[in-house]
Amino acid sequence: MPDTVPEDLATLPAAALPLGGNASVDLWHCEVHGAVHPVQPVLPPDAEGLAEVIQHSQVPLWLPWPLPGQWRFSGLAYVGDRLDGARATVVAISGPSPFGGEGDLLLIAEEMGIGIGARFAGLPGPDPGPIFEDTAAHAKVFAAGRPTPMWTVPGTGDRAVFVGEARGMWLWMVLWPAVDGAVIYDDVVLTDLRDALAEIPHLPLGTLSSRFFG
Repeated sequence: MPDTVPEDLATLPAAALPLGGNASVDLWHCEVHGAVHPVQPVLPPDAEGLAEVIQHSQVPLWLPWPLPGQWRFSGLAYVGDRLDGARATVVAISGPSPFGGEGDLLLIAEEMGIGIGARFAGLPGPDPGPIFEDTAAHAKVFAAGRPTPMWTVPGTGDRAVFVGEARGMWLWMVLWPAVDGAVIYDDVVLTDLRDALAEIPHLPLGTLSSRFFG
């Protein structure tokens, strides 16, 4: 793990995302920006670990609830320290794609400028750029009961990426394979798991998603 971080987390290589273990990082220090929020070790799909992150998170943990048939929670990453809690969260779910084969979805909530959503989207900067100015919204989801416009992010290769704002934070949805982006047009309903702690013991658990590292 590096002692310093780049200007934004969008440039952080996948190999630098720490995996598992009980270690937790309180601060990274950047020579230009000083103390910055670290990426904590990726957590495997575990209800107890998820509940602990939820209790201290400063941002939503988005999840379609109930999950689509045969889809399962497949891991969690977050940016932040143990004192102040998460400032960005990445919730993974995996299951059968409606178009055949396996599908993966990352749901990312983050404060402006952190950049982990852009990193998983394959973008070079910390935020999605001028797409909001260039076109009307392409789709809509319901996030915590509110209709939330979402924009397609172009040029993302093997994945479909949508981005919008919910609860004052960026909301990213990154889907593999790219064709699975079509499901976003079906009135997806997202729950902030901070509002649904009682449901955590009933969350179907899968295996850790490889999308955290590829």
